[in-house]
Amino acid sequence: MNEVSLARLYVIRLTALLAIYGLFSTVVTLVDHAPSDRGVHKALISGLWLMALFALRYPLKMVPILLFELVWKTVWLLAFGLPQWWSGTGSPQLRQDLWGIGAFPLVVALVIPWSYIWRHYVKAPGERWR
Repeated sequence: MNEVSLARLYVIRLTALLAIYGLFSTVVTLVDHAPSDRGVHKALISGLWLMALFALRYPLKMVPILLFELVWKTVWLLAFGLPQWWSGTGSPQLRQDLWGIGAFPLVVALVIPWSYIWRHYVKAPGERWR
């Protein structure tokens, strides 16, 4: 009946709280921004922030958001962050980005209930096509 332990659910909720806290400074900038600001980054981060609020109440339903976070940050780390760091060509912002973006996949990989992912996204039959 209880597929994921209560402790794991609280760990997911704690991760959501950390995201809510950590992303809030970006969300606040939506209120006051330059008229010419494209805002793609701010909009994406704000969407993730809102999903983190939902994760407090529905942690298992928000597991795909954790997977998204894991994938995009791992891609960034492997394709952009680490190559720039290794070559010494990174900007002054790179050190902050490596910590802010690069550390999160490690946390998320520990938080995600992998057996739940296996049962509900890999082993379970897919949705019907027609």
